[in-house]
Amino acid sequence: MELSKETIRGLTVGAAEIWEEHGCLCFSKTTAEQTDAWVAYAARLEERVRATTGVRLDFITDSPFLRVVTAGGRKFEVLVDGLLSERYYPAPGDPSFESKIGEGGEHRVTLVFPSHGEAGRIASVSVADGASVRPVSFRRRFLFLGDSITQGWNAAYDSQSFAWLLSLWADAESINQGVGGGVFIPETVTDFGYRPDTVFVEFGTNDFASGRTADRLRETASATFARVASIYKDARIYAITPTWRTDGEKPRALGSFDDCRRIVSGAAEEAGISVIDGYSLYPHKDLYMADSVHPNDLGFAHYAANIFRILIADGAV
Repeated sequence: MELSKETIRGLTVGAAEIWEEHGCLCFSKTTAEQTDAWVAYAARLEERVRATTGVRLDFITDSPFLRVVTAGGRKFEVLVDGLLSERYYPAPGDPSFESKIGEGGEHRVTLVFPSHGEAGRIASVSVADGASVRPVSFRRRFLFLGDSITQGWNAAYDSQSFAWLLSLWADAESINQGVGGGVFIPETVTDFGYRPDTVFVEFGTNDFASGRTADRLRETASATFARVASIYKDARIYAITPTWRTDGEKPRALGSFDDCRRIVSGAAEEAGISVIDGYSLYPHKDLYMADSVHPNDLGFAHYAANIFRILIADGAV
């Protein structure tokens, strides 16, 4: 039984915009206005902005299988009842895949779209004839704003990045607008109608590496936090300061990496935003790193677990 395009739209989580093109459904984590603001800063970021980071189909079904025909996207993952089940690499000549869900009763199925590279697109989704399908109901709503760490850069599995894990553990609908290479740019923060109860803002490490001065970082961080605080004044907001990087001992134009972290923390506090010390989220060891900047899956697991503990202590979950 092939699901209608309207049904697929109703099962979609994490998209700021959905539209149909050549009979296929297309998804974006950012609005056209936000995309333009990112590209105006750096055209090289366009592919990263258009990646379907955090977008997924999330539903309950008693179908024993899920069949998907893709129209774009290099890697999809399937979770069954919150557990990673399969990973697929659709090829241009064979853009379809079928995933076994399991017999006996209903299961939650999450189709994870590609977080990087070519955006995920859907030509069709099918389940067993007569099977029931309904969207998942969530207890919370999260919004993630940030750079490649928020996007989940270099996680071996997209669904094991910190934003994915937090969303899963907190039973949260979420939109992840992380952009690899991103810095504090106030214009990328807009009111697009989404009303989260918790917002996470994670920038700074690229500001440090990009050659920005301390004054420029202070200016852009303050303006960005002010916009977040204004647009999402009814939400709980957390600023995550830059996490440990193996080359952080080398001073840059704005000073030391500690200076960068202090500027970000100070700008957040001035805006009345709670600060999470990124330096405390995972051990400062190569074992937890995919490269000099990004955590690997083990690092992301620690990152997410320690933020989750903070949310518990704050009564946010």
